[in-house]
Amino acid sequence: MDIIAQIRHEIESQEGRAISFSRFMELALYHDAYGYYMSDLPKVGKDGDFFTSATVHAVFGETLADAVSELWRAAGIKQPVLVEIGGGTGSLCSSMLGRIRESAPDVYKRLKVVLIEASPYHRRRQEEALREHEVEKVWHASLADAACGEAVEGVVLSNEWLDAFPVHVAERTKTGWQEVAVTCKEGQFCEVLREPTAPLLAALAEIDAALPIPAGMRIEVNLGLKQAAQEVGRLLAKGFVVTIDYGDRQEELYHPSRKKGTLMCYYRHQAHDNPYIHVGEQDITAHVNFSAWSRYGEAAGLQEVCYMRQDKFLLQCGLLHKAVAHQDTDPFTSKAMKRNRAILQLIDPAGLGGRFRVMVQQKGMEPNAAALPAFFRQ
Repeated sequence: MDIIAQIRHEIESQEGRAISFSRFMELALYHDAYGYYMSDLPKVGKDGDFFTSATVHAVFGETLADAVSELWRAAGIKQPVLVEIGGGTGSLCSSMLGRIRESAPDVYKRLKVVLIEASPYHRRRQEEALREHEVEKVWHASLADAACGEAVEGVVLSNEWLDAFPVHVAERTKTGWQEVAVTCKEGQFCEVLREPTAPLLAALAEIDAALPIPAGMRIEVNLGLKQAAQEVGRLLAKGFVVTIDYGDRQEELYHPSRKKGTLMCYYRHQAHDNPYIHVGEQDITAHVNFSAWSRYGEAAGLQEVCYMRQDKFLLQCGLLHKAVAHQDTDPFTSKAMKRNRAILQLIDPAGLGGRFRVMVQQKGMEPNAAALPAFFRQ
């Protein structure tokens, strides 16, 4: 039985013969045997389906490493912990550790790394990528498992984690909200509208109270954000949370210009908006509601410190200082030219620099504003 058969079987077993889009997305991405993220298929890089900032060049990780080191300093943490959630192949963590080993060898010797990764395939890739680094490393299969242990002092980092959460999809009709559900007709997955569940209706009421949504709009609602924020709050005793992802504040995310929502799929580096093809073989994502992430974080003891576009954040973290002078002429063999091109790509306002947002939250301290790193300045 493959993933399509599994989903069809679940649909047929439900009253009304339909499942929520959130459940469809969860099965397509995270089914133990057939889910996209749980398979051994390459997902990131030229052999996969999409690129991330971390796979563009190690300079992204090097810049984040410098920022994280400054955060440890600002928090006065002597035995620092770096927690990475959803680290994929381990390339980001590896480049960060390489930079910390080079720039702060004393900190590197005291460092503990906690990696939270649901995919067995990616855990194996991370183990390979980090094998050269002689720091204490601990893996957890879920954030909930990690949050059950001793709370840490340090930085909790994620890059493109929240955008892969299963989302509910809702449509505002002339008579009120309807939830998008998935059924199967003539062997094909298709959508039907039904009454929203109580939790979804409550979340939609929250959104409407802050920003009324006009009829005809379709939006995604991530009901997992609240629990994720609570678990991060339990995991972190003192320090910072750095979240990098596609997304916007609520007023931008649910703007009428995004009438069809933000759901996107990535298959062999082709972007499209049909989640019902290539099931189990493609990524499915939705933009993050950073207003909700901030609000739920606040309730969990995580105070928002700054929020900005990735290009501004990286520039304020000193990315341009990592460009290298050279006299090379061959762009195919020159490492310096490749590095400099990557820097421009990471801050391109029409690309990665403009599409990604960075939110930093803190817990367990009252920092002196004068002592905060420069990248906090809005």
